[in-house]
Amino acid sequence: MNQPYVLYAMPVSMFSGKARAHLRKRRVPFQERLISHPRFVGEIAPSIGRLIIPVLETPDGQIIQDTADILQHVEGAFPGEVSIYPTTPRHALIARIFELFGDEGMIRTAMHYRWNYPDQNLAFLRIAFAAGIAPGADSSDAEIVAGGAMKKMQSYLPALGVSLQTMPVIEAGYEALLDALNRHFQCVPYLLGGAPCVGDFGLIAAFHAHLSRDPFPADQMKTRAYFVWRWVERMIAADAEMPEFPGMAETYVADDAVPPTLAPVLKLVSDIYGAELAAQVAGLDGWLAEHPEIAAGDPLQPTERERRPSGVVAFDLMGTPMTTALRPFSVFKLQAVTDAFDRLSPAGAQTVAQYLEPLGLAPWLTLKARRRLARAENREIWGDPST
Repeated sequence: MNQPYVLYAMPVSMFSGKARAHLRKRRVPFQERLISHPRFVGEIAPSIGRLIIPVLETPDGQIIQDTADILQHVEGAFPGEVSIYPTTPRHALIARIFELFGDEGMIRTAMHYRWNYPDQNLAFLRIAFAAGIAPGADSSDAEIVAGGAMKKMQSYLPALGVSLQTMPVIEAGYEALLDALNRHFQCVPYLLGGAPCVGDFGLIAAFHAHLSRDPFPADQMKTRAYFVWRWVERMIAADAEMPEFPGMAETYVADDAVPPTLAPVLKLVSDIYGAELAAQVAGLDGWLAEHPEIAAGDPLQPTERERRPSGVVAFDLMGTPMTTALRPFSVFKLQAVTDAFDRLSPAGAQTVAQYLEPLGLAPWLTLKARRRLARAENREIWGDPST
């Protein structure tokens, strides 16, 4: 291969960390470029039609934007001894559930801890954003360089349901999750054994860029959940990086078995994200009922704003009322879970449902909107109805 892959990304970017970790694990020859790179500004972003990262450019010039598509491409081009997509029933669905939760269910937590502890985080974030936007700029100019991007990120908090009233329950859920993950990673190096699955890469998005790098949550993780911090280190290394587990095979637990320490984590995934996910599906269905003209292949974000899915959804987060913006992309990500379940044999489906039922996750297996979503040319489009 004459040319390396190119990852357009930023160290502070949540989803950049997911793509970067996978490229490293697969030992892909790549170079990382910032969003200020002339090729990104002049060619990559215009070709996608929006300023968004991460973006992977292949040696033959293919442009891949979404992390799910990036990981799928890399797995095909650089297959490992153990695929990040498990094939046994319980492992396959657990991996997809964690990817969905990491990609969508952890955004609120990550954004809260980044932006609502300014005394601890702000000085670091100014420098980090400025270095990613305009490398080489004088540190004294960091606030000027980074101010616009930082204010834009902070402006998303209300749409994510982050408020003075909801902060306590957001933190309570995260602290319980940290504790449960800490017990798990003390016993098992990755979610499903000695190799990372796609669920590990889903989780690393928030757990690396925000929760283990920004000063306040990083200190919290190191002092409260050391073994989670070690998992983060493990995930961003190129090798297995698990000396605490001598002799452990770099593969999943045999016979589709699930480490017992994972069940409490999965229960918290349901508690933290289950009500919101159901509300997002119901909210999208309600919007679609008012827009019967939407055709398969139409863009999800058309030029006409009145034909863009919008609105708010309400639900209870662990007993606390919360309102967030309608997020159709969450429903799109859910399809990876339901599609994986639909591919199972009747016996496999029964095994999965029986395991997930007491954890509150069985409803996720069949939770579908009235219309599918798809992606084409790095943009979301409406697909055919799911029924």
